[in-house]
Amino acid sequence: MSTIKRRIVTILTDNDIPEGEKIEVLRQLEADSLSKERSATEGMNPVDGDDGEDLKAIEMALRKLGQQPVEGGAASL
Repeated sequence: MSTIKRRIVTILTDNDIPEGEKIEVLRQLEADSLSKERSATEGMNPVDGDDGEDLKAIEMALRKLGQQPVEGGAASL
């Protein structure tokens, strides 16, 4: 399990973190992941080679909290 996926599980299962804060952290993870994908499409080598798996996990976590992920993939930011 990747570091991001472990962090997502920790965030979602921690009852001491308010839902709004969980969403805020997941949104930042989403922005970071999209930024990595965008840099890969611009010719830079991906840092961790996760092939978008981290972003998919973040999107699933956001949906569990009733949120919609950012539309349009890496080019949207």
